[in-house]
Amino acid sequence: MKTLEEFRQFFSEKLTHELSAAEAARKATIFRAVLVWVFAIPFGALATWLIAEWMGQEYLVAIAILVTLVLGFLAYMLWKEVLSSRRFYNLFKGRVIDGIVRFVDERLHYIPHRYLPAATLVKSRLFGKPIHRYEGDDYCFMQLENGTFVEFSEIHAKSIEKQEGKKVAVPVFDGLFAHVRSHEARVGDFYILPKGMTDADLYQPGRLTLYTADHPDFDSHFAVYASSGAAARRYLTPSLTEAILDFHRQYPDRTVLIASHGKEVYVGLSCNSHLFEPDVWQSLQKIEALEEFFLDLAALMKLLNTVTDLSGAPVSPEAQPA
Repeated sequence: MKTLEEFRQFFSEKLTHELSAAEAARKATIFRAVLVWVFAIPFGALATWLIAEWMGQEYLVAIAILVTLVLGFLAYMLWKEVLSSRRFYNLFKGRVIDGIVRFVDERLHYIPHRYLPAATLVKSRLFGKPIHRYEGDDYCFMQLENGTFVEFSEIHAKSIEKQEGKKVAVPVFDGLFAHVRSHEARVGDFYILPKGMTDADLYQPGRLTLYTADHPDFDSHFAVYASSGAAARRYLTPSLTEAILDFHRQYPDRTVLIASHGKEVYVGLSCNSHLFEPDVWQSLQKIEALEEFFLDLAALMKLLNTVTDLSGAPVSPEAQPA
């Protein structure tokens, strides 16, 4: 896996040019937005004077208020439209974020405005609450030579509940969510949940038993549920427990969710905010925000590699009898 130091070198050698182009597009967007008000204010003053000359100076105050409301609203809408221009956004996502994704793993493909369907979250059985509001972006996928398919994206799912007579949007999941369709089936159902969650929080969990990892630090923060002891022993490996604990130590306020059913494996890393959405009012050339995005992707790929085989090596055919 790539390190933070390697990413910083990649940033200085590869991303600087792409960021310069995106930064120029950002500044041009702000300039065009400012021009809206540069023209709107004198035009509004001129319109007020002309109408007052036509209707009479006694209506000047009323005319000024009316023109300010009408032209102010139109200028504001145009200003918002200019600022929401997708040019700099698409330039940044298409070059910078795509470059970071491929740096993490060159086999990954990136589609900025696509995301995992809500059905994927439902099939994971990790979420017992119904999903009523759903959005996401930053979809990544790769197809390995052995048939394994990997996909993930940022996801924001909410459930609408009634609380004290009012409808409230309750978060179901916010963060990076991954789905792996392995080339070989796995034994039974297997879950790793943050402490505090139980099988009662899952969607149609089936018959599950609580297991321990015989690792005090891991067991104090996570719960393991499986349909059989064989599944728990096979998939709760030392490398997986250490990878999860490494993430927990780095981000103690974020959760890890893992589910395995047959050939399907699901991994969720929670996040309290959108991972990386460029802001037209902030410089794009700050490496700190890009480092956070890289670390999130690297952490997810590390977990995926410990949960299932992502080497992509073809499956060797079984030896045939002579």
